[in-house]
Amino acid sequence: GGGGGGGFQNSNLGGGLNTIDFSQRQLVPFEKDFYIEHPDVTARPDAEAHAWRASKQIVVVGDGVPKPCLTFEEASMPEYVLGEVIKCGFDKPTPIQSQGWPMALKGKNMVGISATGSGKTLAFLLPAMIHINAQVS
Repeated sequence: GGGGGGGFQNSNLGGGLNTIDFSQRQLVPFEKDFYIEHPDVTARPDAEAHAWRASKQIVVVGDGVPKPCLTFEEASMPEYVLGEVIKCGFDKPTPIQSQGWPMALKGKNMVGISATGSGKTLAFLLPAMIHINAQVS
């Protein structure tokens, strides 16, 4: 373990990019909150959500942290996303997906640390697709 820290120490990656003065630009506002809490998640007592997190060794810090979604249906993602996941044979979200999807769909910041093979890639990729598809082209 430990990772190598990347290989860009001696690189000039991005060195030729122009600096942008964002104070002089009118940026197009964009939506960041796509999360629609499923009624089953809303009805789930906070104590049950806390107990589930503890059983999965999930620690959350901050205000407005959404409860985890324990099934794909509770994730309230569009059919074009969930249909593909279900076709791949997955039966339920992994713990990092259960907590990460609501966070990412709400546009919240998150640091997710989890073992290799735990589903981290789908934990951020599926919400990212939803965010990207919703933006003005």
